[in-house]
Amino acid sequence: MRARNNPARTERSATTRNKIIQVAVKLFAERGIEGVSLNDINKAAGQRNKNATHYHFGSKEGLLQAILDKHEPPIAKRRDQLLDEFEAQGDLTLRKVLRAVMQPMVEKLDDPDGGADFVRFSAHLVITHTMAALHLNAPTFRIHSVERIAQALDQQLGPLTPSVKFHRGIMLGVFLTHGLAEHSRLRDTASPGADINQMTELFVSNLEDCLTAMMQAPVSEQTRALL
Repeated sequence: MRARNNPARTERSATTRNKIIQVAVKLFAERGIEGVSLNDINKAAGQRNKNATHYHFGSKEGLLQAILDKHEPPIAKRRDQLLDEFEAQGDLTLRKVLRAVMQPMVEKLDDPDGGADFVRFSAHLVITHTMAALHLNAPTFRIHSVERIAQALDQQLGPLTPSVKFHRGIMLGVFLTHGLAEHSRLRDTASPGADINQMTELFVSNLEDCLTAMMQAPVSEQTRALL
Protein backbone atom coordinates (compact mmCIF):
# COMPACT_ATOMS: atom_id res chain seq x y z
CA MET A 1 0.00 0.00 0.00
CA ARG A 2 1.44 3.36 -1.02
CA ALA A 3 1.95 5.95 1.68
CA ARG A 4 -0.14 9.07 1.33
CA ASN A 5 1.58 12.34 0.64
CA ASN A 6 2.10 14.36 3.79
CA PRO A 7 1.73 18.08 2.91
CA ALA A 8 3.40 19.21 6.14
CA ARG A 9 6.39 16.95 5.54
CA THR A 10 6.64 18.09 1.92
CA GLU A 11 6.62 21.73 3.02
CA ARG A 12 9.29 21.09 5.64
CA SER A 13 11.43 19.33 3.06
CA ALA A 14 11.10 22.25 0.62
CA THR A 15 11.95 24.71 3.39
CA THR A 16 15.04 22.71 4.32
CA ARG A 17 16.18 22.49 0.69
CA ASN A 18 15.78 26.24 0.22
CA LYS A 19 17.66 26.96 3.45
CA ILE A 20 20.54 24.71 2.43
CA ILE A 21 20.71 26.30 -1.04
CA GLN A 22 20.72 29.80 0.45
CA VAL A 23 23.52 28.97 2.88
CA ALA A 24 25.51 27.02 0.28
CA VAL A 25 25.51 29.89 -2.23
CA LYS A 26 26.83 32.25 0.43
CA LEU A 27 29.59 29.89 1.55
CA PHE A 28 30.63 29.03 -2.01
CA ALA A 29 30.70 32.74 -2.85
CA GLU A 30 32.97 33.45 0.11
CA ARG A 31 35.31 30.43 0.04
CA GLY A 32 35.07 28.94 -3.45
CA ILE A 33 33.67 25.59 -4.55
CA GLU A 34 36.57 23.49 -3.28
CA GLY A 35 36.80 25.39 -0.01
CA VAL A 36 33.40 24.25 1.27
CA SER A 37 32.31 20.74 2.23
CA LEU A 38 28.79 19.37 2.57
CA ASN A 39 29.45 19.15 6.30
CA ASP A 40 30.32 22.86 6.41
CA ILE A 41 27.03 23.66 4.68
CA ASN A 42 25.08 21.34 6.94
CA LYS A 43 26.41 23.04 10.07
CA ALA A 44 25.93 26.57 8.74
CA ALA A 45 22.34 25.73 7.77
CA GLY A 46 21.66 24.57 11.33
CA GLN A 47 20.79 21.01 10.35
CA ARG A 48 20.84 18.59 13.28
CA ASN A 49 20.88 15.64 10.88
CA LYS A 50 24.50 15.56 9.70
CA ASN A 51 23.41 13.87 6.45
CA ALA A 52 20.68 16.39 5.58
CA THR A 53 22.54 18.02 2.69
CA HIS A 54 23.49 14.67 1.20
CA TYR A 55 19.92 13.43 1.66
CA HIS A 56 18.38 16.35 -0.23
CA PHE A 57 20.99 16.74 -3.00
CA GLY A 58 22.95 13.49 -3.17
CA SER A 59 26.36 15.11 -3.67
CA LYS A 60 28.12 18.45 -3.95
CA GLU A 61 27.52 18.34 -7.72
CA GLY A 62 23.81 17.80 -7.09
CA LEU A 63 23.75 20.82 -4.79
CA LEU A 64 25.60 22.97 -7.33
CA GLN A 65 23.05 21.99 -9.97
CA ALA A 66 20.19 22.84 -7.60
CA ILE A 67 21.69 26.32 -7.11
CA LEU A 68 21.82 26.81 -10.87
CA ASP A 69 18.27 25.49 -11.25
CA LYS A 70 17.07 28.12 -8.78
CA HIS A 71 18.89 31.17 -10.12
CA GLU A 72 19.50 30.54 -13.83
CA PRO A 73 15.93 30.33 -15.27
CA PRO A 74 15.04 33.99 -14.50
CA ILE A 75 18.39 35.05 -15.98
CA ALA A 76 17.73 33.03 -19.14
CA LYS A 77 14.21 34.48 -19.43
CA ARG A 78 15.53 38.03 -19.07
CA ARG A 79 18.17 37.40 -21.74
CA ASP A 80 15.48 36.23 -24.14
CA GLN A 81 13.45 39.37 -23.39
CA LEU A 82 16.43 41.60 -24.15
CA LEU A 83 17.22 39.76 -27.37
CA ASP A 84 13.57 40.12 -28.42
CA GLU A 85 13.77 43.87 -27.79
CA PHE A 86 17.06 44.31 -29.65
CA GLU A 87 15.94 42.18 -32.60
CA ALA A 88 12.70 44.19 -32.83
CA GLN A 89 14.82 47.33 -33.20
CA GLY A 90 16.24 45.80 -36.38
CA ASP A 91 19.91 46.35 -35.62
CA LEU A 92 21.36 43.54 -33.52
CA THR A 93 25.02 44.37 -32.91
CA LEU A 94 27.72 42.56 -30.97
CA ARG A 95 27.51 45.15 -28.21
CA LYS A 96 23.77 44.58 -27.86
CA VAL A 97 24.25 40.81 -27.71
CA LEU A 98 26.85 41.31 -24.98
CA ARG A 99 24.41 43.61 -23.17
CA ALA A 100 21.86 40.78 -23.27
CA VAL A 101 24.49 38.47 -21.78
CA MET A 102 25.53 40.93 -19.07
CA GLN A 103 22.42 42.83 -18.02
CA PRO A 104 20.55 39.98 -16.29
CA MET A 105 23.63 39.23 -14.19
CA VAL A 106 23.98 42.93 -13.34
CA GLU A 107 20.33 43.04 -12.27
CA LYS A 108 20.98 39.94 -10.16
CA LEU A 109 23.17 42.05 -7.88
CA ASP A 110 19.98 43.69 -6.54
CA ASP A 111 18.07 40.43 -6.05
CA PRO A 112 17.47 40.15 -2.27
CA ASP A 113 17.20 36.36 -2.52
CA GLY A 114 20.95 35.74 -2.63
CA GLY A 115 21.53 37.53 -5.93
CA ALA A 116 24.94 39.05 -5.15
CA ASP A 117 26.08 35.77 -3.62
CA PHE A 118 25.03 33.95 -6.79
CA VAL A 119 27.08 36.35 -8.93
CA ARG A 120 30.15 35.68 -6.79
CA PHE A 121 29.39 31.95 -6.78
CA SER A 122 29.27 32.04 -10.59
CA ALA A 123 32.79 33.45 -10.71
CA HIS A 124 33.99 30.32 -8.91
CA LEU A 125 31.85 27.90 -10.91
CA VAL A 126 32.92 29.33 -14.27
CA ILE A 127 36.34 27.73 -13.77
CA THR A 128 34.66 24.32 -13.50
CA HIS A 129 32.67 25.09 -16.66
CA THR A 130 35.89 26.04 -18.44
CA MET A 131 37.63 22.83 -17.41
CA ALA A 132 34.66 20.76 -18.60
CA ALA A 133 34.55 22.64 -21.92
CA LEU A 134 38.24 21.86 -22.41
CA HIS A 135 37.55 18.17 -21.65
CA LEU A 136 39.54 18.24 -18.44
CA ASN A 137 38.58 16.35 -15.30
CA ALA A 138 35.57 18.38 -14.17
CA PRO A 139 31.83 17.79 -13.79
CA THR A 140 29.41 19.14 -16.39
CA PHE A 141 26.41 21.18 -15.27
CA ARG A 142 23.16 22.01 -17.05
CA ILE A 143 22.90 25.71 -17.88
CA HIS A 144 19.46 26.99 -18.83
CA SER A 145 18.74 28.27 -22.33
CA VAL A 146 22.18 29.33 -23.54
CA GLU A 147 21.60 28.18 -27.12
CA ARG A 148 20.01 31.41 -28.34
CA ILE A 149 22.74 33.62 -26.88
CA ALA A 150 25.42 31.30 -28.27
CA GLN A 151 23.84 31.46 -31.72
CA ALA A 152 23.60 35.26 -31.59
CA LEU A 153 27.26 35.54 -30.61
CA ASP A 154 28.25 33.11 -33.35
CA GLN A 155 26.47 35.23 -35.96
CA GLN A 156 28.12 38.43 -34.74
CA LEU A 157 31.57 36.80 -34.84
CA GLY A 158 30.98 35.31 -38.28
CA PRO A 159 34.46 35.75 -39.87
CA LEU A 160 36.30 34.15 -36.95
CA THR A 161 37.14 30.46 -36.96
CA PRO A 162 35.20 28.09 -34.66
CA SER A 163 38.29 27.59 -32.50
CA VAL A 164 38.78 31.32 -31.96
CA LYS A 165 35.07 31.76 -31.19
CA PHE A 166 35.24 28.91 -28.68
CA HIS A 167 38.20 30.32 -26.77
CA ARG A 168 36.85 33.86 -26.79
CA GLY A 169 33.54 32.55 -25.47
CA ILE A 170 35.42 31.01 -22.56
CA MET A 171 37.23 34.30 -21.89
CA LEU A 172 33.91 36.14 -22.06
CA GLY A 173 32.47 33.96 -19.30
CA VAL A 174 35.55 34.31 -17.10
CA PHE A 175 35.94 38.09 -17.50
CA LEU A 176 32.22 38.75 -17.08
CA THR A 177 31.67 36.69 -13.95
CA HIS A 178 34.90 37.70 -12.23
CA GLY A 179 34.42 41.35 -13.14
CA LEU A 180 30.89 41.41 -11.73
CA ALA A 181 31.98 39.51 -8.62
CA GLU A 182 34.66 42.09 -7.87
CA HIS A 183 32.24 44.93 -8.60
CA SER A 184 29.73 43.45 -6.15
CA ARG A 185 32.40 43.54 -3.44
CA LEU A 186 33.15 47.18 -4.26
CA ARG A 187 29.45 47.95 -3.89
CA ASP A 188 29.45 46.34 -0.46
CA THR A 189 32.40 48.43 0.72
CA ALA A 190 31.36 51.74 -0.86
CA SER A 191 31.03 54.77 1.40
CA PRO A 192 27.51 55.59 2.66
CA GLY A 193 27.15 58.56 0.31
CA ALA A 194 28.30 56.73 -2.82
CA ASP A 195 25.99 56.59 -5.83
CA ILE A 196 25.83 52.81 -6.29
CA ASN A 197 23.71 53.02 -9.44
CA GLN A 198 26.15 55.40 -11.13
CA MET A 199 29.07 53.18 -10.08
CA THR A 200 27.40 50.17 -11.64
CA GLU A 201 26.39 51.96 -14.85
CA LEU A 202 29.95 53.16 -15.38
CA PHE A 203 31.38 49.73 -14.64
CA VAL A 204 28.95 47.99 -17.02
CA SER A 205 29.60 50.46 -19.83
CA ASN A 206 33.37 50.07 -19.46
CA LEU A 207 33.07 46.29 -19.29
CA GLU A 208 30.96 46.29 -22.46
CA ASP A 209 33.67 48.34 -24.18
CA CYS A 210 36.35 45.86 -23.14
CA LEU A 211 34.40 42.72 -23.99
CA THR A 212 33.28 44.08 -27.36
CA ALA A 213 36.87 44.92 -28.27
CA MET A 214 38.10 41.52 -27.09
CA MET A 215 35.48 39.51 -28.95
CA GLN A 216 36.04 41.22 -32.30
CA ALA A 217 39.80 41.79 -32.06
CA PRO A 218 41.79 40.75 -35.15
CA VAL A 219 43.45 37.36 -34.90
CA SER A 220 47.24 37.69 -34.90
CA GLU A 221 49.54 35.57 -37.02
CA GLN A 222 50.96 34.13 -33.82
CA THR A 223 47.52 32.94 -32.72
CA ARG A 224 46.72 31.56 -36.18
CA ALA A 225 49.91 29.52 -36.10
CA LEU A 226 48.90 27.97 -32.78
CA LEU A 227 45.38 26.96 -33.81
